[in-house]
Amino acid sequence: MYLSSASFALCTLAGLFLSTVEAASEVVQAQMPARTSYEGTSCKQTIFQHSFASSYGVPYVGIYSPPKDCSFTTTIFNISVKSRGRQYDRLALLFLGDIEVWRTSTAMPSQEGIFWSYQKDMTAFDTLLRTDQKVIFDLSNVFTDLYTGAFNVTLEALYYNDKYISELTPPDKIFPISALASSKNISSVMSLPDDNATVSIQLPRNVKHAIVSLQASGNGAEEFWYTNVPTEYVNTFPENPGWLFGYSPFREVQLLIDGKLAGVSWPFPLLFTGGVDPGLWRPIVGIDAYDMPTFDIDVTPWLPLLCDGKPHVFGIKVVAFDSTAKGNVGTIGQNWWVTGTVFVWLDTHGKQTTGSGVASHISDPVFGYHPQATTTTIGNTTSNSSFYFDLTARRSLSISSTIHTSSGSKVATWSQSLAFTNIQNMTDLAFNQSLSMLTTGSHTDSFSSIRTSYSYPLNLYSSYVIAPASKITLSSVLALIDRSLITKGINLLSYLSGIKLGSESLSTRQNAESKYYWNETIVEGTADDTGLLEQWFSYAGKSGLRSNGVRKFSRHLKEVDDEIVFDDEAWKTMNVPATQPLPYVEGEPVV
Repeated sequence: MYLSSASFALCTLAGLFLSTVEAASEVVQAQMPARTSYEGTSCKQTIFQHSFASSYGVPYVGIYSPPKDCSFTTTIFNISVKSRGRQYDRLALLFLGDIEVWRTSTAMPSQEGIFWSYQKDMTAFDTLLRTDQKVIFDLSNVFTDLYTGAFNVTLEALYYNDKYISELTPPDKIFPISALASSKNISSVMSLPDDNATVSIQLPRNVKHAIVSLQASGNGAEEFWYTNVPTEYVNTFPENPGWLFGYSPFREVQLLIDGKLAGVSWPFPLLFTGGVDPGLWRPIVGIDAYDMPTFDIDVTPWLPLLCDGKPHVFGIKVVAFDSTAKGNVGTIGQNWWVTGTVFVWLDTHGKQTTGSGVASHISDPVFGYHPQATTTTIGNTTSNSSFYFDLTARRSLSISSTIHTSSGSKVATWSQSLAFTNIQNMTDLAFNQSLSMLTTGSHTDSFSSIRTSYSYPLNLYSSYVIAPASKITLSSVLALIDRSLITKGINLLSYLSGIKLGSESLSTRQNAESKYYWNETIVEGTADDTGLLEQWFSYAGKSGLRSNGVRKFSRHLKEVDDEIVFDDEAWKTMNVPATQPLPYVEGEPVV
């Protein structure tokens, strides 16, 4: 394996952890390093060490205390995990009190053992890290004679006394949009559509900037929401009941203020490490598996209303396409886990932020929908032989107001434009399924003249053979995956906190082909499994740090049959080839 200068920069953390796991295999995520060097800490501390075995409904609960006699401006959390045995992938949520600060997921362990670590810049939460906080880390796991993999987790905090270029600082106040359940020693995540995901918040009167970060992920029947079908076609193949999930492949996460739409997220299609082929995502996990993305919405245009000294209701809702509902917008399946965080910056020289009323121009989603089921008649029996549909969506919105602070008056505007396409074709009772999806969007905010854009192309083919329970033969899945995540513009939270300056660009692509076999449980494969995965990752941006800030980074990885055969990291950008449509001949992949 080629070890670049970027790898050497990370060796302080990785080397310490390697010595504790010996023969275990590292499972990595291509990521932009939080900084060019992890040396030179002002101080550091272990927040907790805990083993998650039979941990459903039993999160780790402890206390975070800020370090004493330590000057710091930057905080990095380093999570290190090791596991050995047979186990599913699991979701994990880190809360400081009622505020979710990190959502992650696990790799799938092996009998030989695995480990991984990930570093996340937590400087935007600086105001929380200066005082004692209740720590709740919820990693719900099952531990039995069959599922023998516990997750042994260590969470560290690394503190640095960095100098920053910008005069911008982390937010002054942070408020949760959550279940507010930390007093019960449980996580404050809300589950939709069942929970009432609203909270009343009274903001200070002198807010000058405000954003809301949304965290939302589908689980259970909603884990692979982008492969779901319109509800009326769930029983297209009655010979294969329960294989298809409904509520369509379209999801919109909505932020509501006093019941009015303030912004939306059309989410990135995550593939967890048990997704499609559980054997494929070791030793390289899917995009963002260790650090699940949030979506920031600028709510500064709402300040003339929010700064009136009264409580206001912030809510989160997730909706889907429904051809039978008003406006074609309906409910979702079980379950979406959601939280939100309100970040505010105060006007230290002003007593109250005022302004004009909030003006909004919001279009309802416009859908295009074309389903087609093909039937075959054999003798006196007619059945569906295939099902095809395409679903498109687009919408735009703009919210603006004039706000008055001690520095003067300005027009604050948040605008979004989004588009979505999902095409699916199913044959062989839906055991063969092809999918081509593209989500694109752009937005502008109140703080810069930069338009931020993103694109999530996903092409997926899966062909399952499910062995009868009465036979010794193995079940299997053939998978082809080609997908990318492409963003360009500013990260609102990092930009307003002074962590990043100006526009950033990130492009990463994963292209994979695999065959996976299983018998008793899908979480453990066989010696006949095969997998090829190649990933390109390239980042360019402007760090707010005067030193140790990452301006360019790239990583090119290849794995063959659970082994990384090529790994090239560098402090420069690289060309990331575009995701390509998968090749098909009469509905079958060309392999």
